[in-house]
Amino acid sequence: MQSIVTCSLVWLLAALSVVHGDCNNALTTSLIRNQLSSLEKSINMLASKDQVVFHAEMGSSKTYNKGSIWIYDKVVTNVGNAYNPSTGKFTAPTDGIYQFNWYTLSNPQVMSHAGLFVNGVIKARQASNNNGGTNQYITAGSSMALLLNERDEVYIMDVHGYTANLGSQWTAFGGVLIN
Repeated sequence: MQSIVTCSLVWLLAALSVVHGDCNNALTTSLIRNQLSSLEKSINMLASKDQVVFHAEMGSSKTYNKGSIWIYDKVVTNVGNAYNPSTGKFTAPTDGIYQFNWYTLSNPQVMSHAGLFVNGVIKARQASNNNGGTNQYITAGSSMALLLNERDEVYIMDVHGYTANLGSQWTAFGGVLIN
């Protein structure tokens, strides 16, 4: 934000430098007041905008039975504290457009089908079908933008009800308020 303020002040100074002649006239004074008022409104808007961003990983390999919400317990970032690492749920702190991403590493010979849910309703699916050998690991990734209302809950769980065997830090969930 400091760079935005600096750029705005430089713009204001550049705009003021083109004023020629008598700087005590009413038109010039009005112009400067309007520019300062606009700059103040911009700064206040930027300062008041709630920032929401999170990224969490699984701290260890985990197995989830069908119907279980996947818990990403190793929080890397949680600005706004909207993600709960105990429940695996993100709760929207405000109305807005949010961008979510999730990555799933299926351990060898396991299928994991991650679904992104909002308030119990599936919004997107991802398949990590690892039918390969004992040393083969498969990663899948997905992303989706959603319009959410305040208090909407977003989480990941298996879509098809298979037992999911997931690989630690390569299995992650994140999101950001974009508007």
